[in-house]
Amino acid sequence: MQEQSRGTSVTLVTYLVFGALIVAWTAAWIIKEHLDVYNPWYAAGVGSFFYWTAAKLLLWILPAAALLRLSGRSLWSVLNLRNWRAWLAWGGGLGMLLGATGIIANYWEGKPLFPTEFSWPLVNVLVTAPLLEEFLMRGAVMENLAMEQPFWKANLVSSLMFVLLHVPGWLFMEAGLGGALPVFLISIVLGLAAHRSRSVLGGVIAHFLNNLFA
Repeated sequence: MQEQSRGTSVTLVTYLVFGALIVAWTAAWIIKEHLDVYNPWYAAGVGSFFYWTAAKLLLWILPAAALLRLSGRSLWSVLNLRNWRAWLAWGGGLGMLLGATGIIANYWEGKPLFPTEFSWPLVNVLVTAPLLEEFLMRGAVMENLAMEQPFWKANLVSSLMFVLLHVPGWLFMEAGLGGALPVFLISIVLGLAAHRSRSVLGGVIAHFLNNLFA
């Protein structure tokens, strides 16, 4: 009974923290729009990269660390470095499965299969996003929900939350919500990679490979 009560408490706090995070993340987009007007350095390139990296560390990683502590887990248990064979196999296998769709599409359209030029947005897509998004969404949120719910439900709910995390950016960039379903389905696979490998690094590797070939 005590364990069930603890799981319910962790789940509730996780929802509340994530809701506050979305509000803060929306505010970060509003601030960014104003900075772009008053200082072009923030509009693109290295300025934009450092702004968003700092914002994600502050608004994503600090709350994620607090959620880990709330659940009684440590960073090392989330990484589970000793299980490297599993996170390489599951992350690499499911990541290549996701990446195959991008490879086929790029080949069919005559585009390069890999990025051919360095850019700060590329660093964000291949390094920052896989590391920070997976630590927040799979390492903290999904695993906290799984303390009370079966994995399949925790994965579905956290994937809906993953979509919600992207909504402010889509709206401020006027990209619409057409990417919601693909992002949701990709998130399901990333959650599976993290769960089966018993390490957030399984999700990180799968996320990296998906973005590499997207």
